[in-house]
Amino acid sequence: MSARRHLTLITAPAIEPVTVSELAAFARLDDDAASAEEALIDSFITVARQAAEEYTRRAFITQSWKLSLDLNRCGMVYDLPEGVYDLPVTALYGELPDEIELPRAPVQSITSVTTYDTANTASTFDPSNYTADTAGNRIVLAETATWPTNLRSVAAVAIVTINGYGDAASDVPPAIRMAIQMHAASLYETRGQCGCDVPPAAQQLLRQYRVECL
Repeated sequence: MSARRHLTLITAPAIEPVTVSELAAFARLDDDAASAEEALIDSFITVARQAAEEYTRRAFITQSWKLSLDLNRCGMVYDLPEGVYDLPVTALYGELPDEIELPRAPVQSITSVTTYDTANTASTFDPSNYTADTAGNRIVLAETATWPTNLRSVAAVAIVTINGYGDAASDVPPAIRMAIQMHAASLYETRGQCGCDVPPAAQQLLRQYRVECL
């Protein structure tokens, strides 16, 4: 049984990849309409961006995420007969892997790695113990390093990362920005009646950026 993963947004992006004026031009809205409904248009941009991020399983503008990981379920915990055993938690639940794939590509950097022992005490895992493989969107344990052996089985480690293409809208690939505009314009035209799912035409633009499920 594979380890359970839980993902939490820590810091949302400071801006959207598309501005209200850009969407107004795309949707051919006059200045008065765009000004009168600026807040509504901005909300549709946010919804479209979030839907595109979920569809591609990526982060666009710089943001921060926390990945919590359980120990691998090795099966021994289910096979032992009743009784009292003096065994490390890892003997029952397995260990953390030497390589951990990080969600929400592209990963810019790893902010921190925190482990939690069976007494729920948090400890910072020294950066010298791992490498941040940003090209592969993963954390790789150093050859001479090992994970602590007394980790709790649930949420044994928390990895905080900085994700996204960059701080500016221009850092986001044009096809992604176009897909967001297409979806946001559709939401505006129908006042949300079309739903929040990414439209087929926008999906075609986003498909090349979609990351396989971890």
